[in-house]
Amino acid sequence: MVSAFVIHELPGRLRLRIPEKRSDAVFFADLAERLTQCPGVTRVAPNALTGSVLLLHSSETRAVDVAKYAEQSALFSVKPVSAAPVRTLGQHASEGLDAFDRSLNSVSGGLVDLQSVFFLLLLGLAVHQARRGQLLVPAVSLLWEAIGLVGADKIGKH
Repeated sequence: MVSAFVIHELPGRLRLRIPEKRSDAVFFADLAERLTQCPGVTRVAPNALTGSVLLLHSSETRAVDVAKYAEQSALFSVKPVSAAPVRTLGQHASEGLDAFDRSLNSVSGGLVDLQSVFFLLLLGLAVHQARRGQLLVPAVSLLWEAIGLVGADKIGKH
């Protein structure tokens, strides 16, 4: 049975997310039809693209009642929000940068990676700032960061 996560709940309104069925239009169409038979549910708005379903229900009906109905009907089991896999913006960015790094490394035949690109960028910016006469703060700071990328412990050791 698939897992549904409570994303938002207000009196008379419940939004569930079913990530494993995202983009499954047939599943969500069938789900909507079957959930309209749940006592107290007045409207069901599925969204297969986002993998969610919005349920509007009477004030006498509670979210727990809808969850029980769904489980008894073998539609889905409701998990607490804390069980939902949460991915931060930083994790998304990190994965994107990792993928870009692998692609860059592959395209260059292993000669260039993201770290070397950032090193060259910081080194170029440091030279640019030095040529403008901005030695102390911008140039030295940028150069220090560039050296940090390649590992200051490796400089001077052969």
